[in-house]
Amino acid sequence: MKKRHKYILFLFLTFIILGFMSFFSVKTVIAHQAKNEILIYLDAGHGGFDGGATSYDEHTIEKDITLKTCLYLKSYLEKTGFKVKMTRTTDKALAKNKRDDILKRVSLINKSKCNIYISIHANAYPSKTVKGAQTFFTTRYDENLLLATKIMNYLYTVDATNQRVAKELNGKYLLDNTNKIGCLVELGFLTNELDLVLLTSDDGLAKVASLIYLGILDYLEEQNGKTND
Repeated sequence: MKKRHKYILFLFLTFIILGFMSFFSVKTVIAHQAKNEILIYLDAGHGGFDGGATSYDEHTIEKDITLKTCLYLKSYLEKTGFKVKMTRTTDKALAKNKRDDILKRVSLINKSKCNIYISIHANAYPSKTVKGAQTFFTTRYDENLLLATKIMNYLYTVDATNQRVAKELNGKYLLDNTNKIGCLVELGFLTNELDLVLLTSDDGLAKVASLIYLGILDYLEEQNGKTND
C-alpha cells in the first residue's frame, strides 16, 4: 500500500511540474500560428457494445479509460485555444458492429480538416509483467513518426524503466486508412498492476493526458518552426 501511495504522490508532483512546462511550450506555439486555426481530432477507442481490453481483476474496461483520457486531453487543448473534435464523447459505439464502427471513425477523421488525429487505446497481455505506454504510426506521412516520437518522449515520464519506442505498425485499419497525420497511443497494460494503478486514478489519467498534450505541442512547435524558416 505504501508503494501505491508513493507512486500517486510522484504522479501528482510531476503533474505540477509539467503544468509550468506546458505554459512556456504553449507560448511558443502561439507565436507561430493562431491556435484557433489548428484542429485536432481525438479518437477514444471502442465504446458501447465494444468494451475493448479488460483489466486482470476484470473491474476496468478499456472503453472507459480511453474516453476519460480523451476528455481530459480535449479540455487541455481547448483551454489553450485549439479546436477539438472527438469521434465519441459518450459510452456509445459509432455503429451496430465493429466493422462499421471503425469505418465510421476513419470517415469522420478523413472528412474533417484536422491537422492531426490521436487515437487512444489501452492494452492487455496474458503475462502481468508486461507493461508500459507506447505510440504507433504508419509511414504514410513522414510527420507521423515525428508526432508519435514527440508524444512517446513525454510518456517516459510515467515510467523511467519503459524501453518502448514509437513503433511502425501496419495492419491496423484506422492507421492504414486515415489520410491525415496522426498516431495511436497505447496508454499502458490493464493487465499490469502498476499500469492499472495509473490508469484507474483520475490524477493518473489527467497526467497521462497532459503528457500527450505536451507531445502535441512539441510537434506543432517543430512543424511551425519549419514553416517559418
